[in-house]
Amino acid sequence: MKKLSFLALAAVGLLFGACSSSDVSDEVNNPDFKGKTGGYFKINLNLPTAPVVSTRAWAEDGTNILNDGLAVEYGVNTCVLLLFDGASETTATLTQAIDLTTGFNNVADDPNHITTNKEVVAKLNNAPTGNLYAMAVINGKNNIEFESATSIKLRGTSTSTCTIGDLQAALATSSDVDVNDFIYDVSGTKYFFMTNAVLSLEKGGTVAPATAAGNQHILAPVNAEFIYDTEAAAVAGKAATDIYVERGVAKVTIGSATLGTTALTAKTGVTIAATLDGWCLDNTNTQSYVVRQVPTGTFWNLCSNGTAAATDKYRFVGANAVDAFYGTTASGYRTYWAKDPNYNTAGTFSSANYATKKITGTGDNNPLYCLENTFDVEHQIFKETTRAIIGVTLTSTGTFYIMGADRKTLYPESDVKNKIVESMMSTTAFSSWYSTNGVGTLSGSGVTVAWSSTGAGKITVTGVTIPDANIGTTSSVDGADWTITSSTGSVDGVDFSSLISTLNDMLANVERFENGVAYYSIRIKHFGDDLTPWNTDEFSTAPKEATIDDIYPNDTRRDANYLGRYGMVRNNWYDLQIGDILKVGASTIPDITTNTHPDDELEDLYIKARINILSWARRPQAWNLKN
Repeated sequence: MKKLSFLALAAVGLLFGACSSSDVSDEVNNPDFKGKTGGYFKINLNLPTAPVVSTRAWAEDGTNILNDGLAVEYGVNTCVLLLFDGASETTATLTQAIDLTTGFNNVADDPNHITTNKEVVAKLNNAPTGNLYAMAVINGKNNIEFESATSIKLRGTSTSTCTIGDLQAALATSSDVDVNDFIYDVSGTKYFFMTNAVLSLEKGGTVAPATAAGNQHILAPVNAEFIYDTEAAAVAGKAATDIYVERGVAKVTIGSATLGTTALTAKTGVTIAATLDGWCLDNTNTQSYVVRQVPTGTFWNLCSNGTAAATDKYRFVGANAVDAFYGTTASGYRTYWAKDPNYNTAGTFSSANYATKKITGTGDNNPLYCLENTFDVEHQIFKETTRAIIGVTLTSTGTFYIMGADRKTLYPESDVKNKIVESMMSTTAFSSWYSTNGVGTLSGSGVTVAWSSTGAGKITVTGVTIPDANIGTTSSVDGADWTITSSTGSVDGVDFSSLISTLNDMLANVERFENGVAYYSIRIKHFGDDLTPWNTDEFSTAPKEATIDDIYPNDTRRDANYLGRYGMVRNNWYDLQIGDILKVGASTIPDITTNTHPDDELEDLYIKARINILSWARRPQAWNLKN
């Protein structure tokens, strides 16, 4: 991984060098800095990558694929250091704000390529009375902005006495937050809002972090041992704190779309040729915290392994320590879960207009971003879960149809008309009339069908027109084409009033795919099948219209096995690898605004897909496309 190192003096200008906290002087100042004003200390600010740390607790052995993402995702437009003073992290209040923006904007290199760390020396303006804690705010426009040495603007309101809880709570009660609250544009360049990552003092992965719930930290403690009397000593000395930051949004890409179609068949007149029509994110969260929150409770040491005994999958805390931690030899570990404002309540979500929001690009250079969306197991349902909508053009011959329960066969309209004629001939009313009053063989190419809709979607027959050429001269309707509708009564002594409804009952399901496009929805998994496996065989007796308790049994296994299986966490990159199409998807975008089905289903999958999570963090996932 590339590493750029810069050294800046917050109060007196800029120095450039290649120092790091591992190769500088061991000079130590008097650790008793309380009540003292004017000390200097070094901050090691780490942007969102680290050489040995991925975002998944179970894949931190270096075998997973790491990817730093796009250069623009590391850009720095503004940078503010906040210092908090108090007895504990939760009670400490803001005591000083330091604008570090100049140090980033004046570097010789493109600021969009700062991918690892920056060392900064800051001067204490206020005499600490308790412990000192630090927080970095990068690109904080409209969220957390520098106002003066003792105050900030929090969502536009000036404040000088806030706690970390105040910063976290900002935006929590808003119902109209979107991704633009965390990404803003400056002359065509996007800048991503970043604040401190949540780190644990206890290791996870293959070790149960038994007390990790009480060992999560957002603010970075400033080590009193490395507060120096002079700027020069701080420059040469060890860093008093290490701050790891993360972006405020999640990221999704489609890494590939091979779109195999061997499971599908087509009748004469339809040629199968699958291509990606486009994709977008849908059902995205409209609520967020400014700073990531983690739930309290005992779940940090939960692990799962399907129905077998749990082994080595303590997924909520990482297994590898970050490079440096608070200027000491202590180890810090990344955490992989979060709590959003609607975590255990019904959320409010934004529906995407596929036609206007879809993009056609795939790969790392075509990402979409959204707010994090997490929930407890009880709310792990369709209408609470962010999804990707994938549009696939399945043919090179345009509009096609499916009929009945078969979602693997593609029909041209002529076959559907033939099926209508076949069904008509099988009814007593029509067959008896035609045997007496019909002329020649009636075929689908001869009739005209009126449908309940002219666009994509499920359609029903509203009328069938028989050509005059097929009507004998003895019939009362001879002389012009004759249309049968649901209001048609008796003709030539035969009652046709129920023919249309009978046809629709016999056809069961006819679905039109306009321009050959089928839609698949993929609900985004966070921990996925590796850490939260779900076994359909275990629930073979559950009804297809299952409830949460059917799918995720409400016993001691629920949280251990399934918490975090679905969801999206900020600073995570969910990369969808789309593969074979197993069934035809939906003809229109499936609505989920009222769908309370659990995220896992007992039905067969429609499309193969895999969601990968890489170092942004990016999360690889495999699916079989399903509407």
